[in-house]
Amino acid sequence: EICLSNEWGTICDDVFTSVDAQVVCRKLGYLTTDALAFSGAHFGTGTGDIFLDNVGCIGTESSLLDCSYVSGSNIYCYYGHSEDVGVRCQVNATGNCTYGEVRLVGGNTQFEGRVEVCIDDQWGTVCDDSWGSLDATVVCKQLGFAYTGYGKYYIGAHFGPGSGKIWLDDVA
Repeated sequence: EICLSNEWGTICDDVFTSVDAQVVCRKLGYLTTDALAFSGAHFGTGTGDIFLDNVGCIGTESSLLDCSYVSGSNIYCYYGHSEDVGVRCQVNATGNCTYGEVRLVGGNTQFEGRVEVCIDDQWGTVCDDSWGSLDATVVCKQLGFAYTGYGKYYIGAHFGPGSGKIWLDDVA
C-alpha cells in the first residue's frame, strides 16, 4: 500500500513488474536484487481506494511517485482490489543495516560515539566538516534519545577513526 494525503490505498497490478518492485524495496530499505512483483492480490485484498495504476519505473527511482503512473479518476483497475499488487523484497542475509539507519560507535556509553550511517547495506562514517550541535541533535532524535537541548558534538575523530566509506560530508 502507499500513503497519500495521510490515507493508505492500494496499487493496481496492471503492468506492475519486478522493476517497479525494486523501487518499493529500495524505499523500504531492503535490497533490490531479486525483488518480485505479485499480481492478483497474492497477499490478500486491500480496502479503501486504489491510488495508483499502470506504474512504470525504470528502476532507479527512490519512490513509486517518481515513476510514471495513472491516478485518480483515470485509474482503470477493472476487477478492483482483486488486482492489488504485492511485492517480495530480499532481506540482507547478514542483517547488516537498513538504509539511512544511524548508530554511535566507540563511545563509553550508548549515548556517545562516532556517527555512522548505513547506505547501500554498508556502514560508513560521516565527515565532520560543517558538523554542529543541530546535526548532533538530529542524530540523537533519530536514535530515539529524549533530549530537550542541543546535542553535544566532537570533531577530529574524537571517538577514533572509522573504517570503510565516508558516506556523508558537509552535512548542513
